[in-house]
Amino acid sequence: MATKTDRLLATRAGASAAGFRKLSELRDPMVLKMLEYWTAKRGDRSMPTPQDMNPTEFPRYLPNLLLLQVDHEPFGLTYRLMGEEAVQANGGNFRGRSVSSLDEIKPHFGSMLFEFYKWIATARRPTGAGGNMEFAGRGHMVFEAVYLPLSLDGERTDRILGVTSYRSVSATERLRDEIAAI
Repeated sequence: MATKTDRLLATRAGASAAGFRKLSELRDPMVLKMLEYWTAKRGDRSMPTPQDMNPTEFPRYLPNLLLLQVDHEPFGLTYRLMGEEAVQANGGNFRGRSVSSLDEIKPHFGSMLFEFYKWIATARRPTGAGGNMEFAGRGHMVFEAVYLPLSLDGERTDRILGVTSYRSVSATERLRDEIAAI
């Protein structure tokens, strides 16, 4: 899944210890519940529609959600919604901004996210992510997420719904993990 270019972008963006996760490796209860919800709403289709996703059925998770609009001609990704936890962790509300424009905030960050989300849109299937990285709003954190494609026509991805759990990492814990990796 991750190419050499993807790994280089992740390193430059400060996310070298973050990446794709197999869905079977996901452990966070909130992430797993949203994956189960998406699967139930999908039924026998390849993806549910945006209209299938009813926020009143998962209100506890709204602070941890983000919603991206996927445009196809030309291909583009725009933030449409960010919950408060996502805003705080990322250091700002990117609603209405293109994903690529985040390079202005942190070099290579928008480019890395653009390639990541583009892969999800093209794959048209749920994708897990996790690891640890430096977040602009909260510093070094461990995270786990699932990104869920949504389709208006059942064929191409028109939205990506993401839910992420965040956990702060102390300097001591981070140093211990870095030493263990040596």
